[in-house]
Amino acid sequence: MIEFKAVYFNGKTSRAYPVSVVFDGGTLRIRGSEGDHPALDVHIEDCTIAPPLGGTVRSIKLPGGAQCETTDTEAVSAMEHLTGRNTGMRLVHFLESRWKTAAGALAGLVLCVWLFATYGIPFLARKAAYAVPPELTEQMSRQAIKMLDRRFLKPSELDPGRIRKLREEFQHLSREIDADFNYRLEFRKSPHIGPNAFALPSGLVIMTDELVDLAADDRELLAILAHETAHVKKRHGLRSIIQNSGVFLLISLLAGDITSITSAAASLPALLAQSGYSRKFETEADRVAALYMIRKGWGTKPFQAILLRITRDMADYPGESLLASHPLTDQRVRHLREIEASMPEAE
Repeated sequence: MIEFKAVYFNGKTSRAYPVSVVFDGGTLRIRGSEGDHPALDVHIEDCTIAPPLGGTVRSIKLPGGAQCETTDTEAVSAMEHLTGRNTGMRLVHFLESRWKTAAGALAGLVLCVWLFATYGIPFLARKAAYAVPPELTEQMSRQAIKMLDRRFLKPSELDPGRIRKLREEFQHLSREIDADFNYRLEFRKSPHIGPNAFALPSGLVIMTDELVDLAADDRELLAILAHETAHVKKRHGLRSIIQNSGVFLLISLLAGDITSITSAAASLPALLAQSGYSRKFETEADRVAALYMIRKGWGTKPFQAILLRITRDMADYPGESLLASHPLTDQRVRHLREIEASMPEAE
């Protein structure tokens, strides 16, 4: 037998009747206090016990729109336990009513969000980047190079024979690193960004005249081109764009929503051109370039030399640099030396 005080509302007027409620395991017996109007017996199967919500009053909904409200939460909890009602919500109420548990749940939520942002989004972005159709990467790259030509780049002034030779060497290099992709090498002059090179998602690699003039020999340039080819092979550009563009674009790509992807592509060239790669991506690309140089028997010294020279000369170019987010040069040089030292051929 469970007894408690409550307030009864008949569902027709706003009048509140103080009542006493007795529950015998099957029937709610509701009686008005001091002979007041309510006097009814309702089977519990015809009633709904509203789930607990913090420390608010508990409500029992009766047939016909009537209901009882009570502050005796223990009595209502005993009814729920006896009738098997609101099992899941009782657990939620138990957890949220204890501040240590609530604090732990909040900490767990923060941890889950951090883990998703740190590991989940990059993982899904990688999957999505490899699912982007070639037609879209071509469209994105065309838009990006148009913007770059407008803002930073001018037509190349290199000798046509020099351009032809470098393109031939680049074709051999790209086939060795990634034979499954269609790579192209273009040249631009840029007093604004100086000695530089960057790759677009379609496989188009841009190298500036200033970088060609800065190099001591072609091996240095091929090291840079191997680095940029690795960015395309591993989809670093697309992965950076997807990770920086939010969850909506990520879901669209994974779901194959071409309409949403295409509409979003108009804003991606700016991200592609002005957002640098993460240090992780740069390190991955450096490793690919280093291994290529070692296989060719050149070692990593040409790569080290051109990186140090770019860093030295970049001070003369105050404009925006597409290499601005690269790891510190001394760290990259140290990493290249470590790769070469770890190779059996270096012994």
